[in-house]
Amino acid sequence: MANGNLINMILKTITDVQTKNKANPNEETADPNVFDLIKSKLGRLDEKNREKRVSRGKTPTTILDRIRKEITGARNENRKDPNVKTAPSSVFDSILSKIDNRPKQQASTGLRKIVQDYNLDVSRLPKELVSQVQAKYQSDRQVFDKQYAQALHDLIKKH
Repeated sequence: MANGNLINMILKTITDVQTKNKANPNEETADPNVFDLIKSKLGRLDEKNREKRVSRGKTPTTILDRIRKEITGARNENRKDPNVKTAPSSVFDSILSKIDNRPKQQASTGLRKIVQDYNLDVSRLPKELVSQVQAKYQSDRQVFDKQYAQALHDLIKKH
């Protein structure tokens, strides 16, 4: 699969969300078919990636964006399917939240590495300021990564 560890983390999250949803007496239990739909969309993601590589025409997108798109697609399918009761929005929101936290975790790790590599003492800085720096680092890193992905994509198209 495209990124095995990431996909496995998302699949585990789906299972966890399903378990919590089923155990929560304050929330309507989602139809198990909803979770199967999400998992099948993620399973087809690998197939779509191969097709996209072959076509080579579109701008590259991150695996997180593609996963987010598939989960949103599953949400929309669930809303439109008259045979399956629409799942509570918290089901999809919980899964999307886990996906959205991934870049924040990576930024935190990256910033921590910079602090260690340069032997910087940030202990006296207010947490809010460190959070601002982390958000800026995350934003800059996304732009940087996208530039390299686009450059590689352009090289692939030429060859």
